[in-house]
Amino acid sequence: MGTETLVPPKASRQAIFWQRFHRMDEAKFGVLLLSPTILILVIFLVIPILYAIAMSTQQVELTISPDWKFIGLANYTGLLSDNRVLDSIPRTLYFAFFTILVSTTLALVLALILNEPFRGRQIVRVLVLLPWAVAPVVSGVMWRYIFHPRYGLMDAILYSLGFIKQYIVWFDDPTVSLSIASLATAWKGVPFLTLIMLAAMQSIPESLFRAAKMDGANVLQRFRYVTLPHLRSILIFIIVLQTIVSLQVFDLIYTLTRGGPGEGTVVLNFLTYLNAFERLSLGKASAMAILLAVFIIVLSGISLSFTVQRRQKV
Repeated sequence: MGTETLVPPKASRQAIFWQRFHRMDEAKFGVLLLSPTILILVIFLVIPILYAIAMSTQQVELTISPDWKFIGLANYTGLLSDNRVLDSIPRTLYFAFFTILVSTTLALVLALILNEPFRGRQIVRVLVLLPWAVAPVVSGVMWRYIFHPRYGLMDAILYSLGFIKQYIVWFDDPTVSLSIASLATAWKGVPFLTLIMLAAMQSIPESLFRAAKMDGANVLQRFRYVTLPHLRSILIFIIVLQTIVSLQVFDLIYTLTRGGPGEGTVVLNFLTYLNAFERLSLGKASAMAILLAVFIIVLSGISLSFTVQRRQKV
């Protein structure tokens, strides 16, 4: 007689599965929980990045031919002699600097105000969050209407107050247009930055402020010697975060200025879009995107390493 394989009943198989599940160590259990997220990141992040790196070494001009031609680093070296790329770099730096300056300053002022007790503080905190809930496309359209040359809110206010004698066409000047785009980007990022700074301020021991008051320190001195030292790490993080955000802005500029007037608001990220989706030069656009990503990573790494070194010294 042949041997018969005994198949355990369904209940027994489930019991064996759960016993193995409960005996799983923390590392394997953590990997099991993270596996869906890791799979999503690999599919929608890692694979596209690798595909873009591969495409950046190819000559892909879909307006000429659908064929790919390997050219190595020619796309990267070509960026150094491209006048449009070189002209977009100062605009990108100006846009990033102005965005960081305005957003960080406004967030710090709002956090200082919201950290003080006053009537209606909870309502004000909710209202401060409203710009954060507005979509970037909607924000761009809204700011475009605010500075509209015929019925814009800004011209109406300045005209009624007597500061201008006629309505101004704001978007005819490249520098003004880029400043408005930076202001709109900063306006949208201020609520989140305010929450971060407010949380950092509320973690400062109240005894430090009481001791400073007893020593005769005024409001500015308490801010300089008590509040500001506790916010330095947060400020570094905010600067890094806003640098990343400002270098990646596309949708707001697209809806607000469309890169105009001329190419006065064409920053590096917007130029990448133009090469990829209007000129269909995918190889060159991929090289620009990779260089921009490397620049962001290097800048973030330097700032974070500076923060770690400062904490170790403290």
